[in-house]
Amino acid sequence: MRRALIAAACLGVLAPARAEEGISTSPTPRLNVIRKAADFELLDTHRERLRLSSLRGRVVLLSFIFTTCSSACPIVSSRIAGLRQDLKSRGLVPDKVQLLSVTVDPLRDDPQALAGYAEGFQDDASWRFLREEPARLAPVLASYGEWVRPAEGTLDHPARVYLIDGRGRVREIYSLEFFSRAQALIDIATLLAEKG
Repeated sequence: MRRALIAAACLGVLAPARAEEGISTSPTPRLNVIRKAADFELLDTHRERLRLSSLRGRVVLLSFIFTTCSSACPIVSSRIAGLRQDLKSRGLVPDKVQLLSVTVDPLRDDPQALAGYAEGFQDDASWRFLREEPARLAPVLASYGEWVRPAEGTLDHPARVYLIDGRGRVREIYSLEFFSRAQALIDIATLLAEKG
């Protein structure tokens, strides 16, 4: 009963936006556990280390981007920016939800380049942009199946977005085609309700 009330409360927080978009917020969706999220420690744009496991208790939305991308990455980052505004208006970031973007191009995305990109999305504590030197970043990318290969003067990569629950488990993997602000809000509300 308590869980149902918490789920209703979380979805109630989202209901006005969903009603405007014509999306039903009931019944409460269920997200299966896909796997444990691989832990990592990377540097943010302030050169502070962040360990994924230090965010336990919060829902994490993890994306992979690079600053010179002109196709998928700007779309993903734009959708996350809109989602962050929705989450901020509901008081859910950064205490309950943390947004992370990891560059897949550490050679070109040095600390200054990544910081400049982050500023374009009003970087603050709710959305951290991360990088590391290539040798240290490679195992992180591999653990999330984020391959990178050259493609006509740019890079090709899967551009997936991972939704990680407060216990450090991957609960959804969005491809660009299926990563929508509205669905992500519903999925985040589902995970927040589970925590209760």
